[in-house]
Amino acid sequence: MVWRITVLTDPPPPVEDLDDGQPDEDELPPTDLHYEAGLLNEAPTPEQWPDLLQPSSDSSTEPHDAGAKADADGAAAPVDLAVEAGAAVEVRLQLAAMVRETMGPLEPADDDIEAMVARAALWDDSPVSRERMLEINQLTLGYFRDQLPCSWADTYLRERFSPATESAAGRPTGPVATALSGFAPGYAPAGWTSLVTALRRSGVTDIEMLTAGVASRARTGRLIDRFRDRVMLPITHDGDVLGFVGRRHPALADDVGRGSGVPKYLNTAGTPLFHKGAQLYGLPPWPLPDEAALVLVEGPMDAIAVTLAGGGAFVGVATLGTSLTNQQSAQLAAVGRPLVVATDGDLPGRVAAERDFWMLAPHGLVPAVARFSDGSDPADVLTRLGPHALLDTLHRSRPLASLLVDERLANLTGEAALQHASQILAAQPPATWDAGSRHVAQRLGVPPLNARACLAGHAEAWNRDPRATAQQQLAAIREVRARLESIAGQQLVDRWLELAGELDPRLLAQSDWPALASMLNDAHQAGVDVAGLCRQVVDAGPLRDLPAQELRRRLAVRLPDDPAFDELPFNEPEPASHHRTGAAMQQLAGDDRPARGRGSIRR
Repeated sequence: MVWRITVLTDPPPPVEDLDDGQPDEDELPPTDLHYEAGLLNEAPTPEQWPDLLQPSSDSSTEPHDAGAKADADGAAAPVDLAVEAGAAVEVRLQLAAMVRETMGPLEPADDDIEAMVARAALWDDSPVSRERMLEINQLTLGYFRDQLPCSWADTYLRERFSPATESAAGRPTGPVATALSGFAPGYAPAGWTSLVTALRRSGVTDIEMLTAGVASRARTGRLIDRFRDRVMLPITHDGDVLGFVGRRHPALADDVGRGSGVPKYLNTAGTPLFHKGAQLYGLPPWPLPDEAALVLVEGPMDAIAVTLAGGGAFVGVATLGTSLTNQQSAQLAAVGRPLVVATDGDLPGRVAAERDFWMLAPHGLVPAVARFSDGSDPADVLTRLGPHALLDTLHRSRPLASLLVDERLANLTGEAALQHASQILAAQPPATWDAGSRHVAQRLGVPPLNARACLAGHAEAWNRDPRATAQQQLAAIREVRARLESIAGQQLVDRWLELAGELDPRLLAQSDWPALASMLNDAHQAGVDVAGLCRQVVDAGPLRDLPAQELRRRLAVRLPDDPAFDELPFNEPEPASHHRTGAAMQQLAGDDRPARGRGSIRR
């Protein structure tokens, strides 16, 4: 083809250069080119190409003789349509991979551009300049920090983060105040006008306080503090204090009467300087270490816990009372660091991780996920189990896409499972496509060609418009939440009755059958093929006199390392180098002997 194009496009030689009409050697086609004059007329027509690239499964029509090959007797043999279809699918995947590698940063959406323009226009009508607003925020920060000593906020912070001042070996590494100094925490007194009075003494006018968002008007018209009786944390960018986030007194969480209407976290009011959907809490103003990864969490306290325990390997960042936005996703992508999603271990946390995936994937991010037990979060793990437990959980994070794919394969069936799992794979880098499609085909028992063809179609759709494709998935999150709620509400014992009857009917009569059912459910939630794993361990040998305990013992050896298992209310957690040993292994295996160590830790 190259030779023919060259001959057709080169200008004809001058007449004087023509010889006897025989072509020179350099004008002949390559010797390894099987060229015949009639082949050009046998090439597929435009109407035939769609059938070749996307052959119908029920089509028995064979292409033209262009694909025919000779058998041993010299007669033309029909082309294997499955081979031809597979080759076409692989070509589509290769082209999709090439396009994906050339896609640059995601352009801002029209809505985001309009929002940025509107925020920039706020400065035109602002009675306070940017420099003056930064000065007011700095004065406010100084006041809050002066109020911290001897307050309940100081005690709360020390108790919450004191484990972070111990090394993994349990030795003190420094005072809590030193560890927290980089976050500049403070305290807003409970009085109605404490800050307002202090700022007035510093020459700040009422209109300046209102514009900066640190004060508000009461119904009586009186100027009052926006933040009262809260732990205060500054929200910074490149060293500038843009605003504040305040954490209420922890006792209010359990006091329904007092706590109603009092948000757990309260941000600075929207100003020309601060917009909660455009900022992230926790990004340091200094360059991150080369090996540092960002950890996206749900609250500022979780972000502090991750950074303190991370020791430079992990830096926590949090959204400010809202779901992850496009602008925040773009900021994370601009940092250019590995990203771990560490949402809470409850159902809302799992749904939030699902949403984060579809917000981050259009920006080319490949987030991992750190799994926490139900009701647990990074700050809670730090307080209860220490920095080594939190750091170990972060180190053992797995690709978030794998978790989402496994959820679809476990809770959907047939074509729906194939389509939904392929949509997630298509949003990932091409390097993951081969292993991902093999995993899907194996779990669903479908031909690999079907999984590859489905993946190719969704990869092409993602390349055409990743943001629109992701928005379709975001719109379907309600279905995911409803599915997870339905599974969570299902009785664990009832859920595994059929599997237990298949494995060994005696399991249902055992007193520890509920404990085994709970273990199976935890493994299922962690993405383990529970049915397949149980069949493997039972096929290895019949269960003995205590089948439930025996099955738990065998599963304990085969289950993967996962925080969802290690943080169950077993016993004292072991160091990272001794996963699934000691007390945790005793509990999983049904051993009731007390564990050695400091004692039992309950969730």
